[in-house]
Formats: sequence, C-alpha cells, structure tokens
Amino acid sequence: MLSFGNLLFATPEPAGIEFFEAKIRPLFVENCYKCHSQESEKVKGGLLLDSKENLLKGGDTGPAIIPKDVEKSLLIKAVRYTDENLQMPPKGKKLSDAQIADLEAWVKMGAPDPRVGQAQGVTTKVPSSPKNHWAFQPIKNSPVPKLKDATWTKTPIDNFILAKLEEKQLKPSPPADKRTLIRRATFDLIGLPPTTEEVEIFLADKSPDAFAKVVDRLLASPRYGERWGRHWLDVARYADTKGYVFEEERRYPYSYTYRDYVIRSFNEDLPFNQFIVQQLAADFLPLGKDKRALAALGYLTLGRRFINNIHDIIDDRIDVVSRGFMGLTVSCARCHDHKFDPIPTKDYYALYGVFASS
Repeated sequence: MLSFGNLLFATPEPAGIEFFEAKIRPLFVENCYKCHSQESEKVKGGLLLDSKENLLKGGDTGPAIIPKDVEKSLLIKAVRYTDENLQMPPKGKKLSDAQIADLEAWVKMGAPDPRVGQAQGVTTKVPSSPKNHWAFQPIKNSPVPKLKDATWTKTPIDNFILAKLEEKQLKPSPPADKRTLIRRATFDLIGLPPTTEEVEIFLADKSPDAFAKVVDRLLASPRYGERWGRHWLDVARYADTKGYVFEEERRYPYSYTYRDYVIRSFNEDLPFNQFIVQQLAADFLPLGKDKRALAALGYLTLGRRFINNIHDIIDDRIDVVSRGFMGLTVSCARCHDHKFDPIPTKDYYALYGVFASS
C-alpha cells in the first residue's frame, strides 16, 4: 500500500503533469485559491489547495482527495453539489460539467501534481528588466583558449575541449579505430549499423578523405532524414490522431504528409530559416507549382483537439510554437504572468489573438 510519503514524492508521468497544468491548476486558480490558499485572508474549512501536500492532507473534514478513488474524494463530492452541506465553490457558483469531468479524470489518474514543497501562490511579478534575463543575451564570440600543446587539435572547437581536459589534468582518449569509427558514424547519421560490405570498403580505403566519403554517403541516404526528422516530429508533437475526441473520426486523414515534409526537408538540407517560415506561413509564400511545402502547416494543425474546445486548441498551438522555436513555456501565461521568464499574460493573449484570427 502506498503511504502518504509515497504519494507525495512519487514522480508523476509527464502526461499527467501536462493535464494538471492545462486543466487543473487554472481551475484551482480561478475558482478555489481565493478561499483555499496561503494568500487567502481567511482559509475556509482549514483546507489549502495550493500545494500537493496540503491537498492530500485536506482540511477540517479530512483529505480533499483520495488519488484514483473518485467516489471517496471529498473534493469531487463538493464540486458535484450532491451534499447541501458540502458545496464548492459555494453560493451556487457550481463548476461546469466539463470542469467537474476534468477533476474526476485527474483524480482517476492518481492526481498528478508537480507542486511539491512550499505552497505556490497564484502569481509573481515579471522580472523588472527582461533584457537582463540570461537567456536573452546576444551570442558572444569566446576567445579560443591557448594550449600548452595543440598538436591534438584539428579545429578551434578542439581547443575548448582540450583546455578543460588540461584544467583537470586529463588527456584525450586515443583515436577510434576505423571499424569503430564507421559504426559510430552510421548509427549517428542513419540510426542503423553499417553493412559488412560497407565496413570492408572503408577498411580498404587508405585515402586521406576515406572517412569524409563515408559521411557524405550517409548524409545522402534517405535514411538520414528518417533518423533525424523524427527528433523534430517529437518537438512538433506529431501524431496521426486527434487525441481527446469521441464522436468523430479520431485519425487525421493526411497527417503523413507533414511527416514526409519533415523527412524531405532534412534530406534536401532545407535552410532552417525557411523550415521555420514554411511551418508557420506556407500558405502565404510564393510556392509556384510545387505546393508540397503546404504540408508544413501540419506543425500547427496536427495538435490535439480537446473535444474541439477552441481555447485549448489555440493554447496547444501557442505552446508548440513557443517551445519549439523559442524554447519558452509561454502557455504558462494563460493563467498568470510567467513565474520565471519575462512573459506576462498580456503577451499570451496577444498571441491568442493572432491564432484566433488566422
């Protein structure tokens, strides 16, 4: 049996945390924190909902939830309004059926909650000087380190590696033998081992550019785009299905065209700036007769459908664009100014307006 400590410190699944952040935390912030958080002037019923520990501990009447047991969770009973003496939110401000269903689904999946530690409030101030944020500083050229012995180096990058090794009084590993080298390169570039014939050809090639020829051959292989394109498909949250829908066809009929576009882009060495623009605005580009780049818009349109809730669909598109191209979790600002990065809610809804009108 899981103890309270096990429930509190067990690592939740990423999908559960995403569900909490998208559905449950906003619900708590909007409907519950006024009376049930550290920021409340008077905490009602001794119940705090602003941390995982407080939620499991509960208030005067006992634990607010029992993970994976919907019927025994007092929070679910309260939001359902089945007991006249236990109703949340009070005064007839009952949650919508969809919100109650989200809470029930959350409890069923074990109530995943990342808020371990001290209670986390509703908002914090955006940093006063966003331009000073470390991640937004312009790239600067670092001087190439000077070395005691530079005979090992072949490029300026090697100077940085060797400088750190010298600092720790370490030496570089010896060069890999040719058999190891071709295996490493082949696995790295196409995700498959080299054939026996390919190894033998490389071992027999004594020319100074023998390894360069191996790399060129691998980069020219269609397998290269398949190997490395899949990493971008993960960023683009690519799937063949719509996710959270029930009364319609769950599969996207032409989702594979986006997958093929990504693989082709890698294989044809499409410049990254064009790769970005096509995924955001291919329908506004002068494509000529070759319309295949229109499939790039799958980056925006192949997200989940959330029972066709347009607000969640737009939130998903803001999230994939900001995380994929900017490395920022802008969707946090859907409910509050970002706690760590200088992104106010105002910016989120400015982006929302762009997607809502597109």
